[in-house]
Amino acid sequence: MNSIFGNIDDLYLFCQIIRDGSLLSACKSLGLPASTVSRRISAMEKRLNVRLLEKRGRELVATESGKRAYEQLISSMEQLESGIEQILQDSNEVFGNLKVTMPNNFYHGFVGDVISRFLEDYPKVKLEIILSQEQQIPTTDRDLLMTFDLTGLESFIARPLFTARHGFFASQSYLEKHGEIATIEALKQADWIAVDKVWNINLYREQSLEHTIAIRPKLVVNDIAAVITAVEQGIGVSSLPLRHTFGNKKLVEILPEYTRADRTAYLVYRERQHQPRALTLLVDALLKAARTIKYGTDAYHGGTKRN
Repeated sequence: MNSIFGNIDDLYLFCQIIRDGSLLSACKSLGLPASTVSRRISAMEKRLNVRLLEKRGRELVATESGKRAYEQLISSMEQLESGIEQILQDSNEVFGNLKVTMPNNFYHGFVGDVISRFLEDYPKVKLEIILSQEQQIPTTDRDLLMTFDLTGLESFIARPLFTARHGFFASQSYLEKHGEIATIEALKQADWIAVDKVWNINLYREQSLEHTIAIRPKLVVNDIAAVITAVEQGIGVSSLPLRHTFGNKKLVEILPEYTRADRTAYLVYRERQHQPRALTLLVDALLKAARTIKYGTDAYHGGTKRN
């Protein structure tokens, strides 16, 4: 398809470079040689008499004119992609590139198995998985975020994935060295290990808020498996999801009558009229898998209880 600016594919190539973050990433996702893409972008810039991309280090980045052009073009390009995908959906084709961002423990907990089955069922879908505790706000129809924190995401679709209940845990060696933790004050003064920077913790008893304590973590590490290992090694105490502590004899549950506020994980994506079918199917698969997993109830506790 041609326009007065040349081949519409060249505009698509430009948008893909910005969306993927680099020329090489765009070439990889599109299956095109870097020399071809570079030549076509240069020719388009010459026709338009405007510099859209500039060299910065080893990468091409958008100029100010390029940023404005991308903002004006990306919505139209996504509509074209959605329209083509809609046509292919009529023939039951499922394809496309998806990007999924999630904490590391999500992937190893159950998502990895879902992803493996999904790719077997839909071999024409390509997935980019980013394991990170940091929020990566979805910027395209193909982005999916898994998160506990909906701050700044009010304009997006957020579907509950699962709800996790947390208890408080230490190792036997830590308790022998520092003494039993039998009061709220003792819990507050303990050496804390945290998975994030939420340092004001609400304590609930039978679903009622009774205390809020401010902690000063001795160690912050953004991976729940690493936090559990640190607790096992006697470095300190932590608030841990009950599902990840079940049957762990190296952990001792302290003040078991209290829990932290339940935390709900969400699937977050952009609200668009023509959502890619691949993303719809992946969301459905994740929700179905999450319903089969037990994340913690009143009777579900891990480790060893201390009364």
